[in-house]
Amino acid sequence: MFLKRATSSFSLSSSNASSHNGSTTSSNHTVDLPPDFEPPTVPLSAKYSSSLAPLRRSTIGKGSTAVVKTVYSVKDHSKVYAVKEFHRQGPYEKEHDYNAKLAAEYQIVKRLKHPNIVHTEDLCLGPHHRWCHVMEYCAGGDLFALIKQSPDPMNARERNCLFKQLLRGVAYLHSQGVAHRDIKPENLLLTPDGTLKISDFGVSHVVQENPPDGPVKLCTAACGSEPYMSPEVFTHEVVLYDARALDVWSCAIVYFCMTFGGHPFTKADMSDSRYVAYKNTIDVFNKEHPEADFSSNECEELPKFKMLSPFSLSCRRLLLRMLDPEPKRRCAMFDAVNDSFVNRIEVCCPTSENDSSSTQGLVDATDKNSHKMVAKAQIRRVHSHFICKRKAFQV
Repeated sequence: MFLKRATSSFSLSSSNASSHNGSTTSSNHTVDLPPDFEPPTVPLSAKYSSSLAPLRRSTIGKGSTAVVKTVYSVKDHSKVYAVKEFHRQGPYEKEHDYNAKLAAEYQIVKRLKHPNIVHTEDLCLGPHHRWCHVMEYCAGGDLFALIKQSPDPMNARERNCLFKQLLRGVAYLHSQGVAHRDIKPENLLLTPDGTLKISDFGVSHVVQENPPDGPVKLCTAACGSEPYMSPEVFTHEVVLYDARALDVWSCAIVYFCMTFGGHPFTKADMSDSRYVAYKNTIDVFNKEHPEADFSSNECEELPKFKMLSPFSLSCRRLLLRMLDPEPKRRCAMFDAVNDSFVNRIEVCCPTSENDSSSTQGLVDATDKNSHKMVAKAQIRRVHSHFICKRKAFQV
């Protein structure tokens, strides 16, 4: 159960899909440009320089869809940014589809403002007419590198702090009507002081146009990386699923990665023996304890599963709620971030003036009173991460 960097995430249309070299992509799918959207016209070189002078290297990440490099502002050389330069998906991708796909992603990221979300600064036109997202630079690297290169397992204080930051960031996304759909350590960046930032919204999905009361748009496409995907996404039939429930599952899997250095399941379906054992344990427990309520602090009788044994009782209750194989029983992200276990976690990332107000959208339309406790929660710097300052994560 060793952690391996995912070579690519995939997006599988439930109809008209093709598979090649282990990754799956949708085909014959045309998207429209968002209304009133202005494609980028300002050259990247007019505002940013790719000189290597201030940094040891410029390329900090590569993927199947883009390459990420560091640049600095032409006006102020002290300001360093990360630039995500997008590639076309093969020689047959039409110019319109390329533009529409990237415009949809930019429309999402430009409206997101939260301490645990990577901030997008600008949209420019790079070489060969490739679009470039200019983003804040996170010099601490990604969470995958932190987990993989750490000589010792991450201690509880460190992983809980990062976990709470992750939950807060995803809860904010859901409050804005957005589901990420590809939460994994590779997409979680770190600043040198230990602030976690969610990045890469290439397969994100707008689930609500007018949150929190607007209708929810369900997904018919499987997206993400297999070890972090929830069971309902692997259904072979045409199925509609709530992408927010997928995010909840993925966040819990990330917690296991931080604890053990690997994920509990290779794939959360009946082809994976560990998942089968987990699901059978849950099914048997639910049959024998139909009245069990994991959301209650009084609940002490829990399913006995080896991968949960290192955690405290309150932590196990939360993870069982987040990893319920049945998506309708799985807790919402609002419930996870408001869980008693999470409320007790000390968070080190800096506070911001609008942080408490930014959580206002987390309120469920049917549960407005219970949101008061979350709205009052403040981020306080109560400790400093040391793991993000190790030599392995210097750029």
